[in-house]
Amino acid sequence: MGQAAYDMTEVRRRRAPQAQPKVPLRVEKGGKKRLNPVRAAMQHALQLVGAALLVGFAVSLLWSEAQLVELNSQIQSAKAELVSEQSQYTYYNSALNSRTNITSVEETATRLGLMKIDQSQITYIRLDEGSVLVRKASAVRQWSDLLHDGAMTILASVRTAK
Repeated sequence: MGQAAYDMTEVRRRRAPQAQPKVPLRVEKGGKKRLNPVRAAMQHALQLVGAALLVGFAVSLLWSEAQLVELNSQIQSAKAELVSEQSQYTYYNSALNSRTNITSVEETATRLGLMKIDQSQITYIRLDEGSVLVRKASAVRQWSDLLHDGAMTILASVRTAK
């Protein structure tokens, strides 16, 4: 016998897929109940309110963070200004202390030819009440006093003329 082109004895045959046995299904009452239109509208409204609250909370959180950042930047600039002003105060205070210390004042007085007062140069005087000058509080008060004094002088001269 001759050699066959194909040796069919060693070829394995595939099994045909077997169908799964069908399980009989049965339908029972129950499960998810259908909502009536009012309840469905209420449920949608609650979902919208919840979503709106979440969005509102997110926006308020972002807003507060933005304000916090802005206030922090203002605080930092105020602190920088405070440091600058404190430095300037320290400079002016040291300059004032150096110019007003007693040795500097005495040195300047000597250079200008000033001398300390002698007790024999002091003269005490007493004034009567008519000789005392009183400074008026304001220009309006001075004008009103001037008008009043003028009116009193006119009245006194009219009374003496009668």
